[in-house]
Amino acid sequence: MKTEEYHLMSRIEKTHWWFIGKRFLVDTTLRGLLSHGPRSQTHLDVGCGTGMVLDLLQGFGKAFGVELSSEALSYLRPAHGHQIALADAAQAVPFRDNTFSIITCLDVLEHLDDDDSALREAYRVCAPGGHMILTVPALRFLWGPHDEALHHRRRYTRSGLLRALSRCKWQVARCSYYNTILFFPILAVRILNRCRQRGVRPRSDLSLAVPRWLNAALSRLFCTEIRLLRFLDFPFGVSILAVLKKPAIL
Repeated sequence: MKTEEYHLMSRIEKTHWWFIGKRFLVDTTLRGLLSHGPRSQTHLDVGCGTGMVLDLLQGFGKAFGVELSSEALSYLRPAHGHQIALADAAQAVPFRDNTFSIITCLDVLEHLDDDDSALREAYRVCAPGGHMILTVPALRFLWGPHDEALHHRRRYTRSGLLRALSRCKWQVARCSYYNTILFFPILAVRILNRCRQRGVRPRSDLSLAVPRWLNAALSRLFCTEIRLLRFLDFPFGVSILAVLKKPAIL
């Protein structure tokens, strides 16, 4: 991502509706996965960004991270420096086989030229019986300046993501689109931004100013949908959630 996008992320990730919903999604998914297991486990966040999910993982055990961007590391070092490995998630990460109970890989695969290698490497370091929580942006026709500003390589369909997962041994516990309730407003914003930003340096949707009242309403709406996501699979959405498992017996 561009340097200014990391700066923006660090400034708004505690208050912006998108990050509030994303944090709630990870928290509820983690609680479901760990409800029957020991509390003190070791977890890994692949592509830490500015540290929001790493902070969350620390509430569920010992947490480590993998990050490639030097810009992101400047935000991570003060609180998490000794826990972060500077590495490419699609290459050999510096952890032993079968180490982590939970791996999170949230909006990372779309940045990589070789997403299959990243999925295989995550599988290697995941403990038998462990899980990975994976999110990716969905649907190519949503492509726009947001994706260009964040240096995305692709957006996924559910079927395309499942094909990639099948090549990498992961068992799929569930796979669903999400951010469905807000799909059509977001689609409208993406179409408008394509027209506005032609010939202009692309900027992410996160740079758009959102009034406080609207941000609060969107946060509530997004979190309500995530509660429903515990019981329902959505047929389309702006993103895809996959919960994966490494077989307990190899």
